[in-house]
Formats: sequence, structure tokens, C-alpha cells
Amino acid sequence: MKVFMQLKLFNREGSLERVLGVVRLRGFQVTEMAAHQPGDSETLDVTLKLNGQRESENLKQQLDKLYDVEHVEMFIMAPVKSAVMSNFSRQPLAAAG
Repeated sequence: MKVFMQLKLFNREGSLERVLGVVRLRGFQVTEMAAHQPGDSETLDVTLKLNGQRESENLKQQLDKLYDVEHVEMFIMAPVKSAVMSNFSRQPLAAAG
């Protein structure tokens, strides 16, 4: 299952490491990560793309419990099936003429 998460952390020593530790312990792998400190803010905006086989709602609940985490949003990325080939037969096209 692929999961996309957006987090707002208090930018304290070790806060990002604690988040990544929970992600790892919950059985997810980070496939992409971006972090940004907006202006002179004391927060850190973190975007994670994760891959894992476990229940993602448990991960969200665990991250919500961390004292460094101000906010968590989670989106599950469902696989998209291509409808292009399923709508057409596999027979060759007749020559126009």
C-alpha cells in the first residue's frame, strides 16, 4: 500500500528522527521525503511518501501521539488501472482507404 503523508512538526532537536523511527517501527519504508521550514517559523513542514503492507491508520495514530507533531494528514494512493486497453479489442485496425 502506498501512503502519502503531510506533517507539521515543531522544529526541535530530534523531531524528524522520532517521526522516521515510528515510520520504520510500524513497517513502512520511506520512498520520498521533503522538508521545509516556512520563514522564521518554529515548525517544519514534512511530506512523506511511504510504502508498506501494514494498516496505515495505526501509523497515523502513532504519529499523532508524538509531542513534536502538531498535525498529520494521510492520503492512501490507490492503484490506478489503465482503462485504455480494456475498452478496445486487441484486433488490428482495418486500413483506411
